[in-house]
Amino acid sequence: MKLKLTLFFNLVYSSFLFAQQEQLTFTHQNIDFSAAPRTSINPMSIKLWDNYNNGGPTSFGTVMEIYGLSSHQTGQLYFGGWDNSKIRYREAFYAQGSWSDWMTLLDSKNNVESSGKLMITGQGNHYITGGNFGIGTINPQDKLTVAGKIGAQEIKVSTNAGADFVFEPGYKLPDLNELEKFVKTNKHLPEIPTAKEMIENGINLGELNVKLLQKVEELTLHLIEKDKQMSALQAVVEGQAKILKDIQMKLK
Repeated sequence: MKLKLTLFFNLVYSSFLFAQQEQLTFTHQNIDFSAAPRTSINPMSIKLWDNYNNGGPTSFGTVMEIYGLSSHQTGQLYFGGWDNSKIRYREAFYAQGSWSDWMTLLDSKNNVESSGKLMITGQGNHYITGGNFGIGTINPQDKLTVAGKIGAQEIKVSTNAGADFVFEPGYKLPDLNELEKFVKTNKHLPEIPTAKEMIENGINLGELNVKLLQKVEELTLHLIEKDKQMSALQAVVEGQAKILKDIQMKLK
């Protein structure tokens, strides 16, 4: 009975000491970044290393290494010093003799870097509240800058204007003779940017499409007018042909 009580009190005392533990203290030791995985730490343990100009991602930092069961995965967390508070991670799986590349973990208050796929999942809308977003460039000039091709099933461009004014009764169509002179002199249609301007400034799809639509509508009205003139001319030609035929019949 006395032995049982002694064991009980020892257990309670040990539990009390463990409950009062406020921190874990590690011996100061610099990490060797060139060492192979699982060579400087025991299985099922955690070790804290210091980094001071020793080949790590930065010159000053702290490394926490976590090693699971023997020969299983091991991983390191790197808390960068003087590095905008970035946290990096690398790992080595079973039978791997070298570490993977350092990966920057997601930190909502710092830059986000990813060496793999950047995926956003979940319900609801995802949005960026400020700044510009560049894909393929580090210097986006607009809310969304893409330095490359865009593949899409459909693109919708919002606009606050159209070209229906061309069909209004008071709209004055451009004179074709004047249009010919303008094109020969300027080598582009009126109100349409030149090739040089497009190359230097790019094009505004919404604005350009409205202008092109305006030109198509003007061309449509010109064709309608020309068709009326051709129909009238055809009627005159047919009438004259009939008169000529009657004269020929009388002469016979």
